[in-house]
Amino acid sequence: MTNSQRNQQVALGFLGLFGILAILVKIHAGIVFQLDQAGLDAVAELGAHVGFWEILTTLGSPILTGGLIVILAAVLLYWRQPFWGEMVAIGLVGGDGLLLVLKHLMGRPRPSFQVIADTGFSFPSGHVFSTTLLAIMVITVLCGVLRHNWIFWLAVTMVSLIVLGVILGRLGLRNHYPTDVLGSLLLAVGWWFQVVSLGERRWGKSLVEKWGE
Repeated sequence: MTNSQRNQQVALGFLGLFGILAILVKIHAGIVFQLDQAGLDAVAELGAHVGFWEILTTLGSPILTGGLIVILAAVLLYWRQPFWGEMVAIGLVGGDGLLLVLKHLMGRPRPSFQVIADTGFSFPSGHVFSTTLLAIMVITVLCGVLRHNWIFWLAVTMVSLIVLGVILGRLGLRNHYPTDVLGSLLLAVGWWFQVVSLGERRWGKSLVEKWGE
């Protein structure tokens, strides 16, 4: 099995789980209600730290994360890594388009008891999707540069905590249901692995092998 095929399988796995969750959300399945209620109750026990939740949710703003992804693509092109730069750009543009279409197809209203009102549809979460997409892009690039040394794992821990912080911020402000953020996590990871798999098919070898060419 080639690296592209493995990445394709990972992509299909995550996107398949997202599809199942989306169907359950769309038909208002009882298990979705139970998961959402349990998740919101758990976050509520952390306390009403509105100011802190606002800071965390700002970190995941699609405008901010989208800008950082553009900068990442530009840095990769400056480092003469056109393959990675193109993948990052495709991941951003295609991911934003996919998210917009899915939000309108699902049409899920936001929770009616928001702490700070937000607009638009609820599923999947744009903040969590864009933050997760940026995080996994950074992790993928660092994997090619650092090759799993201790600095790499430190960076993975840091970006994972940022994603967790954005999730808590969105749930703490009651702008999303837990299944919204779960869907975003599945969609972002699945989408990125799909992009990488298609890129590897195009260039005939692992993108990790292409680092430094």
